[in-house]
Amino acid sequence: MSTVRKLFQSSGLLVGIRLFQRSLGLISTLILARLLTPADFGIVAVAALIIHFSEVLSNTGIQQYLVQADEATNEVVNTAWTLDILLKVAVCVLLYLALPGINWLYDDANIMYAVGTLIPVIAIRAMMNPELHVQRRNLSYGIIFRIGVIQKLVSFVVVIIVAFQTRSFWAIVIGDLVSSIMGVVLSYYYCARRPKLSLRNVGTQWLFSRWMLARGSIGYLRAQIDTLLISQFYSLSDLGKFNIAREFTIMPATEVIQPAVEPLLATFSSVRLDKTKIAQQVSLALLLISTFTAPFVAFTYQFHEAIIFYLLGEQWMEAAPLMQAMTPLLFAFALGGVLNNLCFALAKVKTVFWYDFFSLTLIAVVLVSSQGLLLESFVWVRSFLGLAMVTAFLFVCSRLISANFLTQVCLLVIPLLASFFAVKVATILCFKQSFLTLVFSGFVFAVFYSALMLCLAGVLSKRSRTWRYLYEYSMEFLKRLIGKVLRTTK
Repeated sequence: MSTVRKLFQSSGLLVGIRLFQRSLGLISTLILARLLTPADFGIVAVAALIIHFSEVLSNTGIQQYLVQADEATNEVVNTAWTLDILLKVAVCVLLYLALPGINWLYDDANIMYAVGTLIPVIAIRAMMNPELHVQRRNLSYGIIFRIGVIQKLVSFVVVIIVAFQTRSFWAIVIGDLVSSIMGVVLSYYYCARRPKLSLRNVGTQWLFSRWMLARGSIGYLRAQIDTLLISQFYSLSDLGKFNIAREFTIMPATEVIQPAVEPLLATFSSVRLDKTKIAQQVSLALLLISTFTAPFVAFTYQFHEAIIFYLLGEQWMEAAPLMQAMTPLLFAFALGGVLNNLCFALAKVKTVFWYDFFSLTLIAVVLVSSQGLLLESFVWVRSFLGLAMVTAFLFVCSRLISANFLTQVCLLVIPLLASFFAVKVATILCFKQSFLTLVFSGFVFAVFYSALMLCLAGVLSKRSRTWRYLYEYSMEFLKRLIGKVLRTTK
């Protein structure tokens, strides 16, 4: 139970970091949506696609390697850090050589300028102090929290100032560049470790990293194949609307759920030799993922039009149906994070690679065949494909740890059903259309969903250890919250 409690505490801190960062990011996006055009967001989407894919192509999996290593000695850390830098610098050089080809492919000079400005970000991020990876290995997130807060504050200020001055995509580009530089500077300010260039352990590192490189490339293409094809099949304005809808829909997975899951990699590794314990940890992780993701899915599906209208304005209403169509993908992204972490902890990188390869092939074939559909229909096809693929991946992972597949599915489905029931109740009680009604609907939904899940956990805790963990921690959290409220009111 101590491991579970440490997992909850670490996850809570990471979620706190992401919530703070994302709160500023959300404010920034809301401001930018009123200053920039959908085409500006389309340019940023294409540039980000190229930069992130290039970064993935050179990703050695330094964090995953240090987590699964028996000991994070100076030699191991320095070699992993050095190999990561060398590969990323090489990719930066290749990208600069490829700029004319990028300009020819998209026939838009602004895209080439944006990519050219962002290329150094790849090498800058690689220079981050590797001590941060060791801190993650040990589930110590205090320094990471401080760096994340300062980094986001500085980039937020820069983005807003440049946006009001230029009213162009350059605000986002310059903000990303400044954020990366700040992250590196702060990592050396807060961490005592001073890494050195070393290749003494490069053979062992490369045996792990070569599969991470292959898996990362295929995995990123699988996750971004929709953005890539939309950039070819539709206009930059359509791509911008898609990108905004995607950002708001997938935000819970990238900014809340994934940080909460990150500590699971270390806890999986610590019990990977005990199939009973790792099956219990995975079941708990799946239940937590579904418990946190399901309400976002249901609320977004039900109130997608109101969310877009009141947050972004009437000019973005064409993005609302795209947002609704992406809700199955939100659930798939969140679940995929847990399953990837599990395979990494079990040193089954090949399994992840082949899953990504086959799912990418299937998704690409189906989406290319869907060319000519309305953008909304195209997104629905992509979402259900992603959900089907991650369900198949769950089946494979269940076999790896000798867990019952149907039991794992039930852990995912029960919170999802509860969330859709709760959102229907909130809709009935809150029938008027206004921003205050939307906020009140969210409050009613959150309270009713929480109460419903607590009751379900209490009932099911008598039959399931996984549900008992959730129930006991929820009751403990509730008691502490009530205690703090009572102390405050005295």
